[in-house]
Amino acid sequence: NFVKKKRKRAVDVDTSMRSLLLSLADRAPTMRDSLSSSSLTTSSSTTSSCSAKTKTTKKVLKMSMKTDIDESEENRRGRRERREIPWLSTTSEREEQLKFKTQTSSRRDFVAWTTLLVAQSNSISAFAGQQQQQTRFTQRFPTLFQPFLGEGTKKTIKTTIVEGRCWALEQTIELGPLETPLRCVVVRLSSGDLWVHNPLAPTDEFFRLVESCSADDGGDAPSSASASFRVSSIVVPTYALEHKIFARDAHERWPEAEIWVAPGQFSFPVKNVSNAYVYGTESNVFVLSESNDEAQTATKQPTWKDEINYETLDVGAFNVANSNVQIKECAFFDVKTGMLIVTDALAKIPLTPPVLSSKEKLLLVSKRSTKDPQPDDTPENVLTGWKKTALLVTFFFPEHEELVSPSEVVWTDGWERNFDSISNRLLVPPVVRTLLYAQNPKAVRNWVDRVSARWGESMKIIVPAHWDAPIDANVNEFRNAFRFLEDDRKDPFLDGDLKRGLTPIAKAVLK
Repeated sequence: NFVKKKRKRAVDVDTSMRSLLLSLADRAPTMRDSLSSSSLTTSSSTTSSCSAKTKTTKKVLKMSMKTDIDESEENRRGRRERREIPWLSTTSEREEQLKFKTQTSSRRDFVAWTTLLVAQSNSISAFAGQQQQQTRFTQRFPTLFQPFLGEGTKKTIKTTIVEGRCWALEQTIELGPLETPLRCVVVRLSSGDLWVHNPLAPTDEFFRLVESCSADDGGDAPSSASASFRVSSIVVPTYALEHKIFARDAHERWPEAEIWVAPGQFSFPVKNVSNAYVYGTESNVFVLSESNDEAQTATKQPTWKDEINYETLDVGAFNVANSNVQIKECAFFDVKTGMLIVTDALAKIPLTPPVLSSKEKLLLVSKRSTKDPQPDDTPENVLTGWKKTALLVTFFFPEHEELVSPSEVVWTDGWERNFDSISNRLLVPPVVRTLLYAQNPKAVRNWVDRVSARWGESMKIIVPAHWDAPIDANVNEFRNAFRFLEDDRKDPFLDGDLKRGLTPIAKAVLK
């Protein structure tokens, strides 16, 4: 009973004191502010000089005000509960406890955030390392293009041409700051086997994307342990190095595949190099004939000839080490989709930069003078760099690129018109037309007629190995691109673009 009375009296006193404080606060708000301020700053000596009643009142008031302040602070921090400091603690003790709690919370937050950042950094580093490993390769034969020879890296992208049937895989071909697309075409035959045209740099990423075409939807390939894909044919469509130097790597990846090469292959400076050295196999390399439409009795024909037809183009001849080398290119036609696959015979230069184009390189090429600082990264400057890149790759020494001193090249006004004359249309690339097709236009015309007669009614898509693709085109547009064969004054290129580069080279080659 004694304990109950004491507890009841304490509750009554507490209730009375709080009622008194609320009444005072209502009558004099400024008094409450003054007392709360003084309660937070009053020293222990001042407190001891006050009466017991004053001390009790201030303690109650301070606790009330402290509650208000703590609640507002804790709401901002998103806390659901508030831990009250005991009434018998002094001001200094309460401040120490608050300081300790804040420091402890700060330390916990710091450790948590540091741990999270380190984990994320490690994850990003591991991902970046994995991505870089996926794009590495070794080039075993020398070329004029980066990396020239040895170790290099290339990114590969995959796009669907015809759902469930045809895909394009792209990398870039680079010479200094100039880079353009290089394309491989994969067709899934009716048997489910994969037909690979113009294999690219042998990165893990490239191989994985080719193998992914075996899935019904062209999605991710199954793991190597349970892979059901089969690459049955690797196709080398022409003589140019960039289109055949990776065939050996492809065969090492898919050793059961047959390698089908265009006729007219040659080696330089060493002649008659074995297929085992170039392609990694001697017995599994076969040469395509002039056409799969011919009755071949002694020449082996590919098993896919009825699904994918082909016609061989007699491109021209070069004098290589005092030998007349005849150059050829095979064009392929997927009967099921109406897709014509060519290598260098046709192209369409896009109006905007391809996906894999490097912004830094385009900005470098966009400069008016080679002595100008690097331009700002703006869409206008990037587009300018792409247009100038197209002119340089197409003509070597375009009209408006002027050498004003041994250390400076300047672009003069008017180059946009030159880009407009060659872009966004189906054409025979100027290098091919000037240096190759001019040698024997009659043979080229014969090939155009054969292609038109065999596949003209079904032709819907053209996929070249360079520049833009796929290109929606019918047989009339295909023939129109070769109209210069009838009269070289039709569809001429600008003289200013030809006279300093391609024309002098052509005169030397065609002697």
